[in-house]
Amino acid sequence: MKLDDWLAQRSQSCPERTALVADGSEVTYAELEAEATWVARRLIAHGVRRGSTVAMTMHPRREQVVMIHALMKVGAVLLPLGPRLSTEERAAVIANEEPAVDLDDAGELTQTEADLPLLGEHDMDDVASHVMTSGSTGTPELIGLTYGNFLWSAVASAFNIGVEPEDRWLCCLPLSHISGLGIVMRSVIYGTAAVVHDGFDVDRVAESLERDRITVVSLVATMLTRLLDAGADLSGPRALLIGGGPVPEEALEEALGRGATVVQTYGLTETCSQVTTLAPADARRKLGSAGRPLLTTHLRIQDGEILVQGPTVAPGRADADGWLHTGDLGRIDEEGFLYVEDRMDDLIVTGGENVVPAEVEKVLLRHPQVADAAVVGREDPEWQQAVTAIVVLQDGSEVSPDELRRHCAESLAGYKVPKRVELAAALPRTPSGKLMRRALR
Repeated sequence: MKLDDWLAQRSQSCPERTALVADGSEVTYAELEAEATWVARRLIAHGVRRGSTVAMTMHPRREQVVMIHALMKVGAVLLPLGPRLSTEERAAVIANEEPAVDLDDAGELTQTEADLPLLGEHDMDDVASHVMTSGSTGTPELIGLTYGNFLWSAVASAFNIGVEPEDRWLCCLPLSHISGLGIVMRSVIYGTAAVVHDGFDVDRVAESLERDRITVVSLVATMLTRLLDAGADLSGPRALLIGGGPVPEEALEEALGRGATVVQTYGLTETCSQVTTLAPADARRKLGSAGRPLLTTHLRIQDGEILVQGPTVAPGRADADGWLHTGDLGRIDEEGFLYVEDRMDDLIVTGGENVVPAEVEKVLLRHPQVADAAVVGREDPEWQQAVTAIVVLQDGSEVSPDELRRHCAESLAGYKVPKRVELAAALPRTPSGKLMRRALR
């Protein structure tokens, strides 16, 4: 099955509609098409050809969005690298992937334009991008995502939260991760606007929610918490999608109480973003759930692990029966709603009992003086693994580890209560906001 070039098609069907808001300016579909075509011809003059892999350090800004669409016009494969990668980490990826072109900045391209025909269509199975996983549970992997993966992901999301011509999806997430890249791809498929920020800033996001007519925004839990603490008005967008890991129920309840339509979502790089997303109508009734499977996606739980099947699953990532083993623990209730509990690798075995870290973290976060918390298993000669909590206190707060242990004991079985509580200034997180437990062990 062939797919038309999404940007070219949109530049014909809605040329004057806003496609991108970034770097203080608005760009129409006709303007974005012209810019992407110009860059595509410069890429060809630089030696990029169909099937070439192009490494690009992806800062979230206008220039990088143009580059994404330009590579599609050439038929090259995007390898987006995060600007926060160390020199050693970046060099390792480059050495392994051996891209035809390695750009730190699009300004490195020659000003010469090659007069060669650009691609007007793509095969569904052609790889569009190699996207790096977050690395929250180990060494990041590169996942090859096809044009079909991106298309079906966009279709599935549209059937859940809808699409309106005036939609403006705010992206304050890295473009080097599927969470940010997916917004850019989804928006051009829909013919709607992507509002791209060069990172997450509380004040800027709060201002943008009011000024830029944002209708949908994607956040991780820590971003939501910081916006709530800053008193941001979250009532404008018709959907605030919260992903990237467990979300404290207190934060969800507070957001809903302030008039926000906040819904949890669950997805992976290997599934080109969303697997499940709570429908806005169920936001309050199914608080804590990540929703039902999106259109064309199938779920099942096997030995506690979440398995996914469908056309958004990246090639080569499923087993012989077509199921992707996510490595995540979860359960599905009687109405088909998914509840994500934790990573299988993060399960703590202490004294012969299993402890899910997220359950303990949820209790710790109920304490009024706790701002953030993580729970890991540390090797222990008596218990095999000792439940250990690392806690960040609210500014100016003072609370002893023993008091926090007593707080946990009021709600948890004895074997789940942390044997040790440590205080920290901050918890290590990936650029996309996921907790890095391996750095705490």
